[in-house]
Amino acid sequence: MIVQEQGDELILIRQTDHAVLAGFFAREWGNELFRRPEPFESVRLAAAEHDNGWREWELEPQIDPRSRLPYSFMSLPTEEHIALYQRGIERLVKIDRYAGMLVSLHASQLYDRARATIPGYSAKYVKASETEVVNGFLQGLKLQQLRLKVDLRGEPSTKDFAQEKLLETNSRRLETLDRLSLYFSLNTPQEATMEAIPVDDQGSEVDLELRPQAGNAVSLAPYPFRRAPLAISILVRRVPKRVYTGNLDFQKTLARAPYTAMNFTVYSGGTLAASQFAVA
Repeated sequence: MIVQEQGDELILIRQTDHAVLAGFFAREWGNELFRRPEPFESVRLAAAEHDNGWREWELEPQIDPRSRLPYSFMSLPTEEHIALYQRGIERLVKIDRYAGMLVSLHASQLYDRARATIPGYSAKYVKASETEVVNGFLQGLKLQQLRLKVDLRGEPSTKDFAQEKLLETNSRRLETLDRLSLYFSLNTPQEATMEAIPVDDQGSEVDLELRPQAGNAVSLAPYPFRRAPLAISILVRRVPKRVYTGNLDFQKTLARAPYTAMNFTVYSGGTLAASQFAVA
């Protein structure tokens, strides 16, 4: 769950709704400057379902016993956090192995502490006592990824897409889609730069500049989507920011809160010639 604090209210966004927005961005990604990701349906599915493991937890969300406020997606206890992603990856692998592979790589990155030093990235905080559990989880993901690579490279339809360079590029695309959705979900939009965004499958990359405009609008340059402007929406609920006596108190309060739509419009902030892209 994404938790925004706004005055005496908490604005709550389900992880699954955040992922729906990421999937929408994936569907719209691609134009004369940005190559559409391939295999397209697998990448789109990975974006839309990368947080599907949260589905059950968000039916009965929990509060942090220390703060008496709901857990956010990064404050949830590590063992529960791991279990959610394990469930989500296993669920997705059964539907689409390539999408499952990308989400497995994404889950690995959530525990990469080096990411936390890069603007716009985050990593799950891990206590010293949790290191062994996290290392076991990451090792399990690596083994899973090795098995999936063997399977994907054995299939004519996915063989080319499962090569290391393209897997890395599509993994970075998924990360970009996730970050774009979080940009609109975590806080009021502000000026930001997303660095080293893949442009094609040959290593070209570019920095995306996001600039808030009046009327819940944001300009994006260079513009990566097939349509402009692009209207987006994400479901939110608002509850009082107060001390909750327990999980049931919070769950009852949340159940009474209506869903409302938070709407934005994304505009092209300019174009960039292909010759200006950096090549990694």
